[in-house]
Amino acid sequence: MGYTTVANREAAVLAAAELLASGAPADGDDELSRFVERYPLAVDQVMAEAGIVEPRVCARAFAQAQGDLARAVSLVRAWSAMLPRLAHRRTSPQDWLPLRRITPAFAEPSGGQFLGASRDYERRLLDFDDRSAARAGLASPRDGAAAAPSSAANPADGAQLPAGLPAANETLAAEGLVAECERARPDDITRATPSKTERGPFLQSLARAETGALTALAYGGIRGYGGRRDPTLVELRAGEILVRFERPDTGQPFVVGSFVATYAEVALYAVHESGETDAAFTLGTGVTPGRVERRAIASALLDAAAARAALEPDGARAPYDDREFITLTVDGQEASGFVEHLKLPHHVTFAAELERVRALRPSPFDRLRVTRG
Repeated sequence: MGYTTVANREAAVLAAAELLASGAPADGDDELSRFVERYPLAVDQVMAEAGIVEPRVCARAFAQAQGDLARAVSLVRAWSAMLPRLAHRRTSPQDWLPLRRITPAFAEPSGGQFLGASRDYERRLLDFDDRSAARAGLASPRDGAAAAPSSAANPADGAQLPAGLPAANETLAAEGLVAECERARPDDITRATPSKTERGPFLQSLARAETGALTALAYGGIRGYGGRRDPTLVELRAGEILVRFERPDTGQPFVVGSFVATYAEVALYAVHESGETDAAFTLGTGVTPGRVERRAIASALLDAAAARAALEPDGARAPYDDREFITLTVDGQEASGFVEHLKLPHHVTFAAELERVRALRPSPFDRLRVTRG
């Protein structure tokens, strides 16, 4: 729908787009490569919310959208909608090539702690030293990962991260302290209308949800109301996933590429108003492409909250407990579309609303009759 009140509206719309493009920087191949290298977390966020791992395409969309993440995600999703789905593979975080693994719940987990490449432990001060600009992006995770001294060797001393690390929740599971929850079925929500209550489609919705919405709802779940909740991050790991296939003629396996993903697991229990405490922890998981770790943590917390609420079907639902509400709220593309569509012409509908409101108001003649009476 165009602006019908603008003369020659098609030319006006084109001119508006050209005016914006005239001030945009060039996005050639070299520039895109530098952007991916320089701002990896911005590219990771576009990839995660778009649901497709293609750094250069996401960098191009980010530049075309002038840094508007929601619009960049919209561009990538529209581009990828027609791509064929060739195959699918299952993977487990224990099979990833580890780049980073921390377990806030345990001091010395099996396999050790590896801080990896992270700015989490730096002082959060703005750096005005231009000489440090080259250090703005994270270094290659496998080249300089720092390790916790309590239970793991420091790669700076020449040691390497192990090829695989066991799950941190093994201790809880062995003691029977994990509540039984619904298993997730891997349905593809991009190919069919997803269920709004099943855990599998719910986790997929979280995996490509809008980052700010995820964070806000997860924060609400941490603060809670009407009872105290104590979530604990059991494990956070980042790793490189090798994409393996088999040759159709010989069945010989081969690797076609790799990408980095982040996995988080949260243990949740609640203290009720009566003082009673849950007898077991409810585990929630979250996975996201790239290294925007708050996405994975927030997803895991929301998964745990919804899974725990599902164990009490008659209980009251908070917003962060309800899978249907969460799925609707964290869809950044739908939310952005509904909000931004208000910029389109609405003079016809608003004119109808004006007439309706005016009809409810008393006329000047009605007021005159009341005064005389």
